[in-house]
Amino acid sequence: MSDSTFYSDRVGKATLRTSEDVSESAWYGLAALIHGYLSDGSLARAFPEQDCPDGNSITGTDEELFLDSLAGFIPGISRDVLIERQFPDTSTVLDIIDFIALRIDQPSSRSSHSFFRHEHLHFGGHNAHSPFDELLTPGQTRFRQDIDLLFHRNGIAFTVGDDMRVHRLGPPEARQLFSDLKPDSGDPQFDAKLNDAMTRFLSRTPAEHQDALEKLWDAFEQLKRLEPGKDTKQSVTQLLDRAALGPFRAELDTEFNTLRTIGNGFGIRHHGPDQHSLPSDAAVDYLFIRLASAIAFVLRQTGRMSR
Repeated sequence: MSDSTFYSDRVGKATLRTSEDVSESAWYGLAALIHGYLSDGSLARAFPEQDCPDGNSITGTDEELFLDSLAGFIPGISRDVLIERQFPDTSTVLDIIDFIALRIDQPSSRSSHSFFRHEHLHFGGHNAHSPFDELLTPGQTRFRQDIDLLFHRNGIAFTVGDDMRVHRLGPPEARQLFSDLKPDSGDPQFDAKLNDAMTRFLSRTPAEHQDALEKLWDAFEQLKRLEPGKDTKQSVTQLLDRAALGPFRAELDTEFNTLRTIGNGFGIRHHGPDQHSLPSDAAVDYLFIRLASAIAFVLRQTGRMSR
């Protein structure tokens, strides 16, 4: 049983995170979070209000400065987007999250200035105990947790990564695969190509997913040459011999041949008038996951995966 805050999560009735559109309810939840950050000083370091007559201490968040900056960096949204309950498109919402992610912090301490009836906000360093990254501030760690919970509850397949940027989670069946797929093949070019393909696949930009598939197919061709041999055929034979024994060896060989045929026939490796186009983004996802699974299996079986 889950230890989530919410009952539906604890009893296994959570909404699957499959949507790549930010819903209206999720936007209103995000807007409420942002209002909270403006009120509690989490954005005061980037947008300081310094109205204390005794000096330059930060006393709160300059909301006007924040809204002006938000509208300036994200063209097309109203300066009053958080006030008028407007519902932006998904790309704009994710841009707003990116904008805030690199500017959010939280005061490390507060001191009361009783004469003027306000607080002075003080900001410290990074969070040495962050479960994500020791370079994150406490405010960034909390922001990641807030956004992940909000998106989890609304079934949205995006998250804020270690780099404090929004990333696509990808289809549910791919997530564990990608978290474990850390190549250590001995060929830096192959490892870099595989990692680049995965990064592109998880991009927010749909156009990059087709590019990711093509990059992955390039890595697949390079995988076949990791074992020594006089030619690719001999190298891939040795590779599959190391990866599998018995009847499953024949199945793996069939899968490699099928994947090669798909790559040649659907405009992935080559482009021409006699080739087919993939029918949908879902087909791109399916083939990427299928090929990545085959590559991961072979790397793991031949001792080429980072532990």
